[in-house]
Amino acid sequence: MKSHRKTLLEPAQPASIRLLAVFVLAGLACSVRAEVVFKGLDDRQEQNVRALSTLATTECDSARWRVERLYRDADKGIREGLRALGYYSSTINKSLRWDDECWHAEFDIQPGEPVRYRSVNIDISGEASSDVIFQSRIAGSRPAIGDILDHGQYSSYKSTVLRAATNTGFFDLDLKSSKITVDKAERSADLLMEIDSGQKYKFGAVNFTQGILHDHVLQGYTDIRAGDPYTAKSINDLYEALSGSSYFASVSIKTDPLDTEAKIVPVTVDLTPAKRQVYSIGGGFTTDTGPHGRIGFTNRRINQKGHQFESKLFSSTVLSELNASYRWPKRDPRREWFSIVTGFQHEETDTSEQDSFKLGFLRSKSLGTRWMQTRYVDYAYEDYTVSDQSSISELIIFGTNWETATGRALSRATQGYRLSLDIRGASDKLGSDTSFAQIRAKAKWVYSLGEKTRFLARTSLGITSKDELSELPASVRFFAGGDNSVRGYDFESLGPTDSTGAVIGGSHLIDVSLEIDRLFRDKWAVAFFVDGGDAFNNTHIKLNTGVGIGLRWYSPVGPIRLDLAHPLDDPDKDFRIHISLGPDL
Repeated sequence: MKSHRKTLLEPAQPASIRLLAVFVLAGLACSVRAEVVFKGLDDRQEQNVRALSTLATTECDSARWRVERLYRDADKGIREGLRALGYYSSTINKSLRWDDECWHAEFDIQPGEPVRYRSVNIDISGEASSDVIFQSRIAGSRPAIGDILDHGQYSSYKSTVLRAATNTGFFDLDLKSSKITVDKAERSADLLMEIDSGQKYKFGAVNFTQGILHDHVLQGYTDIRAGDPYTAKSINDLYEALSGSSYFASVSIKTDPLDTEAKIVPVTVDLTPAKRQVYSIGGGFTTDTGPHGRIGFTNRRINQKGHQFESKLFSSTVLSELNASYRWPKRDPRREWFSIVTGFQHEETDTSEQDSFKLGFLRSKSLGTRWMQTRYVDYAYEDYTVSDQSSISELIIFGTNWETATGRALSRATQGYRLSLDIRGASDKLGSDTSFAQIRAKAKWVYSLGEKTRFLARTSLGITSKDELSELPASVRFFAGGDNSVRGYDFESLGPTDSTGAVIGGSHLIDVSLEIDRLFRDKWAVAFFVDGGDAFNNTHIKLNTGVGIGLRWYSPVGPIRLDLAHPLDDPDKDFRIHISLGPDL
């Protein structure tokens, strides 16, 4: 039995393999580097000195004469490494010894007092001397009197000057002289730099590939006008704006050859059109809607004016809708669009049933760099039933929405937030069956606590001003509960009830969620959460609370969440499973 076990664990090997293993092990043993110790230095000094030390990379089996020569000459590399950081008066004590296994070298170094700038004279002539953008780009890394002389930082500053010249249009900049004079006795240095920037270049006309969109639409993607001072940022902004649109498959911008006589930078934009018509199909399952399917169609470029059309069909056991939108850019396609939207919707839950039609006109406009404002007017027709209340409603709703988001990611967001505020209302004096005013606000925040742990917070608020709730259709009332509300409760199962106990919705809403999750494998995380909220009328609030644990899979199409939640306010109910998908923000 013993012999049999040995045969299984240690199969016989050919002699050639055993011989090869001996040579490999011997080679590994002989390639061990010796120990070279540098004392008295900080981390940056030691890193610089070690990088210039050939002795530090010498192996144990090196010839003794070679080790002794490198040891003898090591002072030169040490002093060179320290001088590069401004230390010109170092002292070195060293020792070298051998034992049976290897040799060992030790250097005890006193760097001494560093050399500091006594004077810094950077003379800039030409238009760059008064150019605010150029000056701001070179100010941060400019050497100052009293700074330690660091030759690496000095070289980096020269590169910063040249890079700033290229980015701000001083293509003829000439670094006429640049030198440092070191007084070792005084431990001081004098810097003299002479720069002639020459004349600043200006933009020429921006020329786009023709035949895709009208030139006035393309010109709306840039603020560059012929005669404007050149900046690389303007070119980058143009590239980002064109690439971020859905019109083009590729964008290439050329700024050569320069007109050195007229000091002009030509701009030629080569565009390749994206596929005009796009179809999409998909499906999935969430607890709120059950199994569902989705079909979409988009025409990215109906005409050369940049008009677009999009339609979507969504179908599930709870919610089915068909929506379409026709949109076109105004003067600036980066910031302002008009849209006409329409849609049919059927929703049937345990609390209500509704069939609705909507026709609306929207104007979306960027406010600064982060906020999007959308003003809209909607005609809404709704045939609805809530408990034993049945009615038909026609509303003309006027509203404004503001939204901003940062840190969005298809997979796992690590830092960011999303804010939304919507104010809307209708008046019976303007063609509606009833009057109301409503505010809806949503916020979500993601904050990382290290590489694997995140904290997520979410809240929704709703306020309605209306005398009689029964006059409002179901789509204007508030309900709580479900995947994106208070987990542990059914979809839209929380809110004021009628005499039969059926949920009829409320005029106000509040829900809050706190969650912490942690990765335990790549693309997999476990989460713990607590949710609270309710839909209510007046000031009668009964916060319903759910707690639970969840599993997250960050799939290629976005996060998929599986939550097991228990309603604390109804302990007789079992745990409820929630399945949802979509980005964190």
